Amino acid sequence: MTYSITPEQHKAIRDKYGIQYDRLVRENERYKITSIARSTAWQLEKDGKYPLRKSLGANSCGWSLVELLHWIDNPPVVEKINQPTKRRGFANGSY
Repeated sequence: MTYSITPEQHKAIRDKYGIQYDRLVRENERYKITSIARSTAWQLEKDGKYPLRKSLGANSCGWSLVELLHWIDNPPVVEKINQPTKRRGFANGSY
């Protein structure tokens, strides 16, 4: 399974954010947009829950700005969330 958006979703995101043309963003900008660490992004990408990177050459890659913004607007379902109420001692009020 890979992360992809339809042409209609692509246009809706461009209209929402006032982007005339899609462009590729590099790692630094990708991090500023998503606040996701490189290793976490790689794992989500591998699991098909994050936009795929596009190769720009032998040693560089980029991500579609529109796909990243769509991902921000439609975050994946997180399965492993911290559940403090299930910790030992929490139910009776002691830590």
